[in-house]
Amino acid sequence: MAFPLAPLLAALACTAAMLAPATPLAASAAPAAETPAAAPAARVGSGALDLRPTIAQPGTRPTTSRSSTQALATFSGTSTGQVVVLQRDTGTAWETVSRGRQHPSGSTIFTLPDTTSVYRAVALTGSGAAAAVTDSVRARAFTTIFRDEFSGNKVDFSRWSDQKTLAPAYMRMCSRLSPRARTVGGGVLRMGVARDAARAGRTCRWKLNGQSGSAPYMLNTQLYTGGKFDFTYGYAAARMKMHLDKGMHASFWMQPANWYTPGQPAKGTEIDVVEFFGRTKRDSTIASFLHWYDGDNVHRKKGGKFPYANTLRERARTWSEAYHVFSVEWSADAIVFRVDGREYYRETDVVSRAPEYLLLSMLTSDYELEKLTRRTMRQTAKVDWVRVWSR
Repeated sequence: MAFPLAPLLAALACTAAMLAPATPLAASAAPAAETPAAAPAARVGSGALDLRPTIAQPGTRPTTSRSSTQALATFSGTSTGQVVVLQRDTGTAWETVSRGRQHPSGSTIFTLPDTTSVYRAVALTGSGAAAAVTDSVRARAFTTIFRDEFSGNKVDFSRWSDQKTLAPAYMRMCSRLSPRARTVGGGVLRMGVARDAARAGRTCRWKLNGQSGSAPYMLNTQLYTGGKFDFTYGYAAARMKMHLDKGMHASFWMQPANWYTPGQPAKGTEIDVVEFFGRTKRDSTIASFLHWYDGDNVHRKKGGKFPYANTLRERARTWSEAYHVFSVEWSADAIVFRVDGREYYRETDVVSRAPEYLLLSMLTSDYELEKLTRRTMRQTAKVDWVRVWSR
């Protein structure tokens, strides 16, 4: 029996259209609940995987520094809380070895299982498909060139010395350095301040920048590695839990081994890795600075307080409620300041290219003394460990 040709051709065309594969949706139009089969291809190379020593180690208790390598995975166009996995190349496939969630800063930190394999990081969609993939990176180890865990009950004087004089002295006329303002125990160096018993009953009167005041004489803490250890370029880190209130400030910092050459910061600058001046209702953040002298021997500085750093720690804990690793990555081209592995300040204009030594201190500058109380004086900044790696 013959059939009309036109209806038959229309039916065949309709069947063919139903069987043909669907045209892929544009990435911007893809629904949030896209199935893996229909998801857009992962954006290879749309993220970065940067290697560094173990400079992320937050927590409430003292611990031991680690020799392992960490990697920071950073993606653009992804969201806070998105699942990110670390994968290792087995030679035949990519094996997932760790899993995390993206931090509000846009990054995820992983500790590598070994320092010889090739790794990549993958950001996943809600359905578990790959949304973005970093370039692959071969792991490497970082060489430790200085380390102190403060594991005994006294300062290791093969590494540190008690500094004898404060600098700049004109800012601290009412204070001097003394080992009586610090203790070591339980794996922690406790840096504090104290009344100067040798000058008890005497009042110090000071003037600074048009201001003046009076206060009791104080003892301060300052250890340094000058003459025992210095280095040029690398990662320097200290795991610290800060004091709480104003009246004194804790510091982990570096100074040039051959002092300053006015007008030539490349021959040495002061690098304040971290300073903490205590809390107020509106101001409770860490600071980082660079100090040097210009050609007229006038003091210059860059840096300041960085409120953004507060977003890089757990919101529920202040700087005095948990340990954080404060670090600097120092090269010939840049000085990068981080807390728990995440950057908050980078300096490329003023960069020391000369050997520097380490310092740890708790100081009372004269302008802080009016805020110092007996309760504040009982507080300490705690240093869990200090470590330096070569680049």
